Amino acid sequence: MNIELEKSYRLLRFLNAPKPKWFKVFFAWCSSAYLTFLRLPKAYRADTHALAFEENGIKIAVRRLIWATHVSWLPLKLRSDYFFDVSECLGRDASTALVEWLKNNRHVSGVERNVWCADLASGVINKAFESELEFTLEPGDALFEYDRMFQDSVNNAAQELDQLMSQRIDVDNPIRFKKLKDSFDKRHAYSALKDSKTLMQSLGWQWFVISGTFLGAVREGDFLGHDYDLDLGVLYEEFDIDALTEAVSKSSHWSIKSSSQCLYRTAHEGEVRYHRMAKPILVKLKHETGLVVDVFVHVREEELLWHGSAIHRWDNLDFGVSEYTLGDEAVLGPDNADRYLTENYGEWRVPVKKFDCSIDPPNISYSNTAKSISYLLKVSYRFLLNGDKGQAQRYIDSMIENGVLERCNGTLVYK
Repeated sequence: MNIELEKSYRLLRFLNAPKPKWFKVFFAWCSSAYLTFLRLPKAYRADTHALAFEENGIKIAVRRLIWATHVSWLPLKLRSDYFFDVSECLGRDASTALVEWLKNNRHVSGVERNVWCADLASGVINKAFESELEFTLEPGDALFEYDRMFQDSVNNAAQELDQLMSQRIDVDNPIRFKKLKDSFDKRHAYSALKDSKTLMQSLGWQWFVISGTFLGAVREGDFLGHDYDLDLGVLYEEFDIDALTEAVSKSSHWSIKSSSQCLYRTAHEGEVRYHRMAKPILVKLKHETGLVVDVFVHVREEELLWHGSAIHRWDNLDFGVSEYTLGDEAVLGPDNADRYLTENYGEWRVPVKKFDCSIDPPNISYSNTAKSISYLLKVSYRFLLNGDKGQAQRYIDSMIENGVLERCNGTLVYK
């Protein structure tokens, strides 16, 4: 049975909200019992139990439980959270145990097994060098084999996916539980926006609304009804994660949910070079209402001002800022609204029902990171399983066009 749950703002708000200690204890023990029932490795169960007591741990643990249900012996397929990075906050012992468990798991496909092994291998490397901006792995290094596992797993997943594209797939139509209408609470959005203004003013940074939040301000004069978060931009040269952390710690309205300091990977002549930018590229702030504010750090490169994540990169021509109105709030946004929105959305004046942020933006490219290729393969495979070969092929073509994959003698290979 294939079940899909659409994102629910109410559920996200509940998971993001602070939890009392008794709830964490209860949740931790229930999680351990459920993972034991599903026969997940002991190290993974222990890691998830401990995670419940960490900041933002409940939400990640819930995602682990959904994923564990999907890969277990239960006759349920929960593809709603198919894009979850199974290595998130996972320790090395648990990662290694999970790789071995997946290798012997008969309930998952080859594509699934390989993308998740790729996640786990790259996660071990990331955690081992999380304090270093640059390092190189060579044959004989302790973690070189993890990089080899990552590359082999990605290649296997890409090739199996490519083969499935030419075969007849029996579509298991999912049972869909749709979100309630207007699940985005605009009262919370405006509360978070006001507190964002106060936070940024205390830091002295220039900030501006971007992406979907800016689109709503220009086209609707309001937040888009299907949004789940706020998109803000700051400049790389002004951004200081320590200053932000200190400001958040002094506020009763905010906590830092996560930060992404992309780990870029480049293979060359028998060695693999990894490097990070000195500052995070994306910080997710959690407001007291449960709403998340994505703070994208914008980087100037020649005539471009780009922002992104561990997966995507969006390039815009350099811009200044002008004042706009979002509801009753004055905000700053890119000064040439038409140019900016056209770069991001094409024909932005006409609302569309479906917009895929991974392949539809005209200015999209992909970060050269382990997370990027893994995510894109997962999404493509999910579309294939749901019978949408056209969209799956669009993802494959986009990966080739953007230099993530290439065809060598008719075979897809990770570059």
